Amino acid sequence: MGRTERSEAKGGERAQEPAAEPYDKLVGRLEKVVEELEGGTLTLEQSVEKFAEGIRLAREAARKLDEAERRVETLLRAEDGSVEASPSGDDGPGNGR
Repeated sequence: MGRTERSEAKGGERAQEPAAEPYDKLVGRLEKVVEELEGGTLTLEQSVEKFAEGIRLAREAARKLDEAERRVETLLRAEDGSVEASPSGDDGPGNGR
């Protein structure tokens, strides 16, 4: 019985870890990867591996941003189906136009 519980806990932690990682932590890891790549001390093989890790982290961070944007739009959606949020970069009526 104890062995099964430990296996389930381990499996559950592994399955939840990547999806549960907060955006800020992803960005912090990405910054470290960039610093290591810019440091010039890695071999070619290590650089390629770090680059691949950086691409993965950047894509995951972008996915989280997209997800957050969709959630905000859902929260701001009016009953008639229109979105009340202004697009990023558009400050609405007072945007200087």
